[in-house]
Amino acid sequence: MLSPKKRRLQRLSLQAHQVTTALQITSAIALTPDQKHYLCNVLRLEIGAEFIALDRNSGWWLAKLSNNLDIAEVIAKLENDSELAAQIILSIAMPKGSNIESVIRQTTELGVRQIVPLFSDRTIIKSGTDIGNQKRDRWQRIAEEAAELSLRNYVPEIISPQSFKAWLGDRAPEILPASSPILKYICVTHPEAPHLLSSLQNEYHALPVAENITQIMVATGCEGGWTAREEEMAIASGFIPVSLGDRVLSAVTAPVVALSIVSAFLDTR
Repeated sequence: MLSPKKRRLQRLSLQAHQVTTALQITSAIALTPDQKHYLCNVLRLEIGAEFIALDRNSGWWLAKLSNNLDIAEVIAKLENDSELAAQIILSIAMPKGSNIESVIRQTTELGVRQIVPLFSDRTIIKSGTDIGNQKRDRWQRIAEEAAELSLRNYVPEIISPQSFKAWLGDRAPEILPASSPILKYICVTHPEAPHLLSSLQNEYHALPVAENITQIMVATGCEGGWTAREEEMAIASGFIPVSLGDRVLSAVTAPVVALSIVSAFLDTR
């Protein structure tokens, strides 16, 4: 558990190129120009000032600015238990405009581990459209900022947009061994579909005593929902159709509600 004093320190997510070698006490971190500007000019930290470095892979490290302000020194390993008991992968049919940014920010706060933007039959942006590295980089920065503010161990990975069919075929980039218990849900609006919470509870109680749910995959649609063809493809890939309640939710609200249900379930079981 991270002490209250350490929680008040500024948190800084490191870039992938800064942690190609696992950090340890006495490691030197070469700060990027943006990180140096933020720490020294925005926060006005001085030589010897401490901050928390997040290594993108569950590690929290106490670091301090060295005499050379381009370098920070790792001085201690910190413990933090803010992560959910299972890894959550959210695939979201991209809503119109920049609304996906709000989804990324809020689901990161709720504990999502990976977000996969999707082209679906009803998305305004169609499969094959070049989203561009600049926009994908912006989405990743939003996830990094939200992870820092919400005391996450991990920075969620934002996968490049792909078609729903391609994602089902790839099963998304695997994080866990294939033998690990994985639950897969597609959120639909059919009145006969079981509620996501009920389905989670039933699946959990059906597991052998020695096993735990280790990964949960949730797919939410765009405005207008999934087509019958897409739902059939998902079911064929092992996804369970579930409801998020009796109200019709927007494409921006649905993933946040789904993640809220999953995170509440995991936090209280």
